[in-house]
Amino acid sequence: MIRLADLTWPEAGRLARDPRALVLLPLGAIEQHGPHLPLVVDLLGAEELARRLAPHLARAGWRPVLAPALPYGVSTLAVGWAGTVSLSPPTFRRVVTEVVGALVAHGFRRVVFTNYQADPDHLRAIDRVRRDLARRRGLTVLVAGFVPGAPAPNAMTNPRVRRHLRSGTPDAEWHSGELETAMVMAAAPRLVRRGVARRLTPILVDFRAALARGARNFRDLAPGGAGYFGSPAVARAATGRRAPGA
Repeated sequence: MIRLADLTWPEAGRLARDPRALVLLPLGAIEQHGPHLPLVVDLLGAEELARRLAPHLARAGWRPVLAPALPYGVSTLAVGWAGTVSLSPPTFRRVVTEVVGALVAHGFRRVVFTNYQADPDHLRAIDRVRRDLARRRGLTVLVAGFVPGAPAPNAMTNPRVRRHLRSGTPDAEWHSGELETAMVMAAAPRLVRRGVARRLTPILVDFRAALARGARNFRDLAPGGAGYFGSPAVARAATGRRAPGA
């Protein structure tokens, strides 16, 4: 995979004119992920999505180009938790639109957002960006990962992924639960507070129903909770390595 930021401007110019060039733009977030995972989880996930997509794209004849990730997203559900940095939806839309606009101005015509932030407000903002950019002739914009309009959270509802989970309540696995903890164990093991994770008891919440009722913060979903949902104690790095390929 070609890293855009590592190129010189003449190299970037030649690549932008190549019809096989396809830009992967990771969209993450800096927000709380329980007492056992770092704030950078969603950024790590977005970059990991890009890394795992790139070989498939290359085999299909494309030239994947990794753009520098956008670390901040819309994190309404995590507002008020220490360390969380949430952009407003209008600010996020403007930043993403301007980044893509700059790439397009130099000749790139295909962009894939690798998105690992499932906050409903973030997904709505991405959908708005995608619709706005669709008006630009000759530009193709796709979303991989957590996709606006798809069942949320996408990965946890995929039966091929769920068969790798050890949790006895896969319907309750969500933010900072087994699968997300396993992803970080696989991608950045030094960042997982394993001793803390092993002591965490399952938090089983019908988050879909709560979100449908209008819950606007993780504290609304589990008052008095520690910001995780599911069973992080049963997470294994092997699950994080196998599940994306399921």
